[in-house]
Amino acid sequence: MDIIVYFDSLQRSIRQNHNIGVLEHPVVAQAFDAYRGLFRAQVFFWDGSRLLIDEVIDTEAGYPEILRYSYAYLQQNTNVFRYDNAPHHPELATFPHHKHIGPNEIPIAAERPTLSQVFKEIERILLL
Repeated sequence: MDIIVYFDSLQRSIRQNHNIGVLEHPVVAQAFDAYRGLFRAQVFFWDGSRLLIDEVIDTEAGYPEILRYSYAYLQQNTNVFRYDNAPHHPELATFPHHKHIGPNEIPIAAERPTLSQVFKEIERILLL
């Protein structure tokens, strides 16, 4: 799979969530070569909250392998949650994958979510 094909499919997937969020432009979709690249975007929701998406991807195997990611959801510039795989919590069972909760960003064990799962989690928060 070519990295540009992945970038296009990722943006289409994000736009499918238009019922709760709007993709802000410009989106950073930087190809390092034909198979590797960086994707950064912000999605704004009807209540003013936002999701920051940051991925480093390798598609050489024919499918996207997310090498590095961060999905941060903020309300009024305060962290609600953030999933990432930065290797800074080796004590967690899912190391390096984890989730930071709340404004104090308390780390808990968590597997890497799909972007669809992140949108569903945000949708549940917005419907409260």
